[in-house]
Amino acid sequence: MELRRRHAIVGAVAALAGCSSLRTEVDERADSVLVPDEHPLAGVTTITVTERSESDHDIETLSAEAVEYWNENAAEYAGFDVSFVVGEDTPDVELVFLDRRTGLEGCQEHASADVLGCSPLLKPEHRPERPVTVEVVASDRPYGDVLTTTKHELGHALGLGHDDDPTHVMSDDIEDRLPKYDRRVDVLDTFGNAWNDRNFGTRAYNRATDRWNDGEYDAAVSAFGSAAERYRSAVASIETAAALEEGFDGMARPDTVDREALADVLERAREWATLATERAELMAEAAAAMREGNASRARARRRAADGASTELRSIDVPAPIEAADALGLLPDGGADA
Repeated sequence: MELRRRHAIVGAVAALAGCSSLRTEVDERADSVLVPDEHPLAGVTTITVTERSESDHDIETLSAEAVEYWNENAAEYAGFDVSFVVGEDTPDVELVFLDRRTGLEGCQEHASADVLGCSPLLKPEHRPERPVTVEVVASDRPYGDVLTTTKHELGHALGLGHDDDPTHVMSDDIEDRLPKYDRRVDVLDTFGNAWNDRNFGTRAYNRATDRWNDGEYDAAVSAFGSAAERYRSAVASIETAAALEEGFDGMARPDTVDREALADVLERAREWATLATERAELMAEAAAAMREGNASRARARRRAADGASTELRSIDVPAPIEAADALGLLPDGGADA
């Protein structure tokens, strides 16, 4: 069921926008009389917030932060002052938060992985029909990412384009908008290496199991050993990713990375790969024992490996998409998109 909770925002600030190089045609019906060349949102502007997202973020607080940012910076970057006033009656601007980019009503024909907001690019000569609609994808993207997108769309509504300052808000280049972007990519790539090793290790383990079942114990020893080697490599990559993650300490706008979620992803992956390594090593020992005719030792190792298999099934193994989501690199706004 669609959630539709309205919150009123107070503050003094700019207006909104959507990634508005996408939609620059604005109705020119004047519903107020402005001084020639005055921006349509100059002066007092009424804004309301509509939440159609199931995001866990405090959207009311987030919106207020975005408003306050432009309260302090609109005059410098947009060249004029604006002032938001609380109100749900005949609002000038409606800021709408959504779960998925497919819900961007204003940019439906332009929706892509790079479009996380939508609103008209307002210029002084425009006289838009009220309320002006600004849309932002929230969902479970990191709080700081949603905040940056909201500021970005507000900046468009103030008439700012992708080449305008401030770069960290208005640029269309993700490297400009996300602090420590290269570090994020390094963490994700390293985790991806671990995921690949995990998959290779599992295929090797399955082949080894076939050899075991066929009584080909010598071949099983080699195959289980190969699986263990791949799993060890996965553990090493996960530990490298965790070390790289420490580089986010003290970074600007830390809330653009969900470090708690990222730590959980890395810990679950490390736990699984470590246990999978132990299981493969136990089965290699069991196969070696069978090859040498020591059935008792082989059964003991097999039972221990079966116990490890039970534990492995209880672990929710995280895929790279979860790491990307926590790192703020998943444009679609959610690991379940």
